[in-house]
Amino acid sequence: MPDKLALLVYESWKSLDDSLKGLTPEEATSRHFGGSSIAWTVGHVSTMVDSWINVNFQNLPPHPFMSQFLPGSRGKCEDWEGVLGAASEVRSRASSFLDTNPSIDQVIPYGGSIVFLRETGLRLSYALLRIAYHHLIHVGEILTIRSRLGHNVDKLQDAEWGRPLV
Repeated sequence: MPDKLALLVYESWKSLDDSLKGLTPEEATSRHFGGSSIAWTVGHVSTMVDSWINVNFQNLPPHPFMSQFLPGSRGKCEDWEGVLGAASEVRSRASSFLDTNPSIDQVIPYGGSIVFLRETGLRLSYALLRIAYHHLIHVGEILTIRSRLGHNVDKLQDAEWGRPLV
């Protein structure tokens, strides 16, 4: 069984998926209220999973679709099906690693934008917490957008908010 922190990441993925249910491609790919599109947000959080888990911890090549969501990109993604497919592929590659129950105390060298991690290295436990937190922040953003668009976010079909996966 995967570590509890990996399960937390899986729950954050489910929360993200639940927040997307019933969106039209137009709603997902349009920018709303001056922010990024929901499609871009899905790519954005998936890029972190790809970079930290797949590239850094597994030494896999980055997913080619995810390069459009790097810092400084424009906040728009017009390929809703493409981003959903790429996010699924990224998660699958990450799950293959996390399901092996790697040591959450594992530390790898880090050369990214978070300065203090360059000195300490990236610990898997920290990566998993940040990934889950990052997803859940953006779930709140997506639900806010949906609410402002007139969706009833309190009654999303099949959503099981807060219910553990195991």
